[in-house]
Amino acid sequence: MAGDPLTAHQSEQANRISDEIVRQSLEHQQVLQANAERKWKAAHQALVQIVQSLDPDYYDACQKSGRSIEEFEDEALHHWIEIRVKGLQSQMAQMMRPDNSPTLQNSLDEALRKIQAAQQDEERLRESIRRLQEENQQLNAHLRAIQQVRRITTPSITEEVKPKEDTQRAAATIETTNNEPDWMKEWHNGRTFQKESAALILMGETGKALRPSLIDLLAKKLNLSPTNSSLSETFNRLLNLDTAGGLIEVLDVFTQPGATTGGNHPDIFCLTERGKAAYQFLTGKQPAENEYERLLRKHKSPEHTVLNIQAAEALAEIGGYRIIDEAPDIQLPDGSMFVPDRVVQDQKNGETTFIEVERDASKDRNTLIRKWKNVMTATNGNIYVVCDKSAVNVRSRQKLTRH
Repeated sequence: MAGDPLTAHQSEQANRISDEIVRQSLEHQQVLQANAERKWKAAHQALVQIVQSLDPDYYDACQKSGRSIEEFEDEALHHWIEIRVKGLQSQMAQMMRPDNSPTLQNSLDEALRKIQAAQQDEERLRESIRRLQEENQQLNAHLRAIQQVRRITTPSITEEVKPKEDTQRAAATIETTNNEPDWMKEWHNGRTFQKESAALILMGETGKALRPSLIDLLAKKLNLSPTNSSLSETFNRLLNLDTAGGLIEVLDVFTQPGATTGGNHPDIFCLTERGKAAYQFLTGKQPAENEYERLLRKHKSPEHTVLNIQAAEALAEIGGYRIIDEAPDIQLPDGSMFVPDRVVQDQKNGETTFIEVERDASKDRNTLIRKWKNVMTATNGNIYVVCDKSAVNVRSRQKLTRH
């Protein structure tokens, strides 16, 4: 119940952990940006030193005028260096006459070498500045993506109040319909009621939909082996409780008989209207939204939705990750939209990771290129993909991935 002090304490503790994880992630991104800024300043100072070396009088004049060379933009410094170098080259060319003395010729050669070295240094600095600016843009885009995740996943006051209101409405519903219908009484008196009601409550509490996952969870709840045949039979009985219909049903959503991950598609369960009513009678609460139906709204197909559920379960089994159920739509700096399939946070260092879930299905190449460019922008080049099998074609994104 939402008013339970233990539940409130756990919710408050989870929020504090989430806030700390995101705070650490933002600090990490800010450190990266600070490093990029420091490198750019070093490169900019090197350009200033080239200007000072080529023309110390001009450098001093700028300092005295109130606008120092250090305040010039990189492009302005490059333009000035280019003009000055061309002027020196012109002077050297005029001095290159057949009757030049060996000393003059040596001076000319040395000056030309210095000019060439200065040009090479300037080109290297420009390339370094370009890379730093690009890296800074990528870090900014990644930071904005993480901040958007933070805004969407942080519970607001209205979100905290809503479950309490739902519970109050559910309690009012139970209070006005406290007399169990005949089918509920008959089920309650059955010899398999305890196990079946445990399975129904499990579905209502978690919103889980896949048969294999529900069997594993029920096995843990009842302290049984997942291979115990009675667990699967329990869900079969809930499907066909009596002639009036079951408390759960299998969603018939797949167009192909076999799953690309191998074998058959897993059964997708959901509570029927009678199942939802039974859950309310048993717990006094509204059931959680069905996991499959919730995720289907954001994914391409039933197959892709199921693979997303399986990917989240695999990450949960690995441990150490907080899985954000509602992956937000992220606005990128160029105005395009990035919709990650899965978002997880490392519980040790707070790092946010965007994960793409891919099936081995034919897709438009231009669409794929746009997609993976958006993924690269939002993730700062750290791309993680969960595939239904190892043979998934990745050629369309090999050129986009940075190692």
